[in-house]
Amino acid sequence: MSVINTNTGLVTATINVGNTPYGVAVNPTTGVIYVANNISGTVSVINPATNTVTATLTVGSDPVGVAVSPTSGYAYVANQLGNTISVISGG
Repeated sequence: MSVINTNTGLVTATINVGNTPYGVAVNPTTGVIYVANNISGTVSVINPATNTVTATLTVGSDPVGVAVSPTSGYAYVANQLGNTISVISGG
């Protein structure tokens, strides 16, 4: 995943996440970033202050999308092949 400075258009950092990153969501309260890694069946949790992966969580089969509730802070991951939703509690 690339971090891009929107003022200059330059890549300022590269963050290694799982295989085939597909969906990205940001917790609007904490700034924590969630990346759904489709082929890996995981979600990478990123600290935006350090541009590092703080956790890699196994979810259902072929996660393709992720959304974060601004009220609860829960992340919801849509798992395409499993026809399931994974719920991640936390920051």
